Amino acid sequence: MTIFKRFLGLISLVLLANAAYAETSTNPMPTVNDSWRFSATISAWAPESLTTNTIRDRSVSSTSSIDQNINAAGPMAMFTLEAHKGNWGLMGDLVYWQSLASGGASKYVRAADGTFYGGYNAAVTQTMFTGAATYTALNNSSIYLDALLGARYISSTSTLSDATQFDRNGNVIAARAGNPSRVNQTTDPILGFKGRARIMDSSWFVPFYADAGKGPGSNNGTWQASLGVGDAFCGVR
Repeated sequence: MTIFKRFLGLISLVLLANAAYAETSTNPMPTVNDSWRFSATISAWAPESLTTNTIRDRSVSSTSSIDQNINAAGPMAMFTLEAHKGNWGLMGDLVYWQSLASGGASKYVRAADGTFYGGYNAAVTQTMFTGAATYTALNNSSIYLDALLGARYISSTSTLSDATQFDRNGNVIAARAGNPSRVNQTTDPILGFKGRARIMDSSWFVPFYADAGKGPGSNNGTWQASLGVGDAFCGVR
């Protein structure tokens, strides 16, 4: 019961602080003028992925859930840079992540009187870069909206390192190793919009982003979308 009372006290303190802060809240909407303004955003994310590889005219697809990608995550980065002067601007968005997996097994083969070993290490590396020119189509006290036109480059590399061997009485009778790799690349034009919507004339806002692109080929289409909640705590961007 004591913990519950402390929890209620914490909520009351936060509500009072917010009420006092609202009186002098910072305007989260950007000011559009002839001066240069810059912004940088670093993000954390958890992707779900669908990968399709075609090997010898056969397509193999695999889906990795958010939980699987987190558990198998390697190096990753996601950041956005923007520059604006007046209504015009430029933006660049980079997403990089690597998913790693490994495994192995051994089995005694009675007929051959020996043990068969097999193991593998696999990695999928994704690099996505989006570059676009932007134009401020709407800017008032409640909403800020940029239209964007640009291109997105995507590179996907799948690498598999595998090794097998057959032992008999501690002696290697036969061994095999391979390191196949496949790279898929595409560059697609994109069209989209981004911006933010202010929440009830406060310092809080909803950032949003969406784009879509289409390249050559029947399945060469890409899209990106994001939605969040933010709080402006210093200066007008």
